[in-house]
Amino acid sequence: MRKVIIIHKNTIEKEPPTQMVIQHLRDLGVEVTVITLGLNEFWKDRFRKINVNYIELNLGSFVDLEKRSLFVKLKTWYKYRKAVLAHLWNKENTNALIWFVDADSLAPLLFSSLPNKLSYVMHILEMYDHSKFYRYVINKYVKKAKRLIVCEEIRAAIFNVWFQPKKIPLVLPNKPYSLEENSLALNFLKNHQPELYHQIVNLKRKVILYQGLVSPERDLSFILKAVNKLGEEYVPVIMGRDYGMIEKYKKQCPSLIHISFIPSPQHLYITSLANIGILMYDPISLNQIFCAPNKIFEYSGYGIPMIGNNIPGLKIPFEKYNCGRIFDNGNIDELCQNILEINENHEQFSKNAIRLYNSVDNKAFLKSVLEELDYS
Repeated sequence: MRKVIIIHKNTIEKEPPTQMVIQHLRDLGVEVTVITLGLNEFWKDRFRKINVNYIELNLGSFVDLEKRSLFVKLKTWYKYRKAVLAHLWNKENTNALIWFVDADSLAPLLFSSLPNKLSYVMHILEMYDHSKFYRYVINKYVKKAKRLIVCEEIRAAIFNVWFQPKKIPLVLPNKPYSLEENSLALNFLKNHQPELYHQIVNLKRKVILYQGLVSPERDLSFILKAVNKLGEEYVPVIMGRDYGMIEKYKKQCPSLIHISFIPSPQHLYITSLANIGILMYDPISLNQIFCAPNKIFEYSGYGIPMIGNNIPGLKIPFEKYNCGRIFDNGNIDELCQNILEINENHEQFSKNAIRLYNSVDNKAFLKSVLEELDYS
């Protein structure tokens, strides 16, 4: 049996694309070992059930720090570097394929003899257009990588120009491995979010859902004003960590329901109950403009139409599959119009969303990569 070691400088519950890769590889009969900063009990249990070996470095608290001093960062990097290199140099791993997730997983290993000793793939989820350092890291390792994998087609073209890998980067979309059973969603809601349960079940309101960080840099007030304007048929829901904005938003829109961070994949119980999903990315970087959000596939998998701001990462798939509408930031009337249009034609938009979801087969993609690299 071929072996893949996934190196992941994050916590598993925060990264659905890595969850997806691990589980598809197991389905393909690959022996998988995951080296990660941390695992919650849900993922420890899931890994035991599907026979995934995991090495937890007990550094997960580093991910949740809002401010990281240089000392803390260097200390964490040192511990990570020492532990990862010790595992990789183990003779049992000589013939394994190493799967690095993001430049962040490679950066602490700089100036080791890693590239000359191991076969590895680089799976890069960010663009790093604002970070010369992380672009340097990618450039340092990409020439000897067996494959460079990104999550969106335009990103692949840009990376091909920036880094000139041996072969054009492959595209592995951020589609989740699977969706949680939406038949269980209402029961989850009743036990964990009784206010939202009341709004949906008793008051029959339709959920307009935004998933993501809630910070001053991303103004969501016009979305709440638009939903408010449409009356009591709809209830706005924001699911994500609050960085000081929810109190202000609740004053603007008293019907707003806020749900703090729910670890993946349990957050999909909330996603599955949305009538319309809102996506919004600030056009301040290539990483945002050519976004490749797993949320597109989370919404579309449940047949949920979407509305997003006018950037290529959202506009291209929405128009290709006619599964959503685009708005200009701050335009309340346009957003209201979009919501009403989708509501009026919800069945067709929903079918189109499912078509988008079904257009991607990540298991087949990973199988082809393993075959190409002779690890099938």
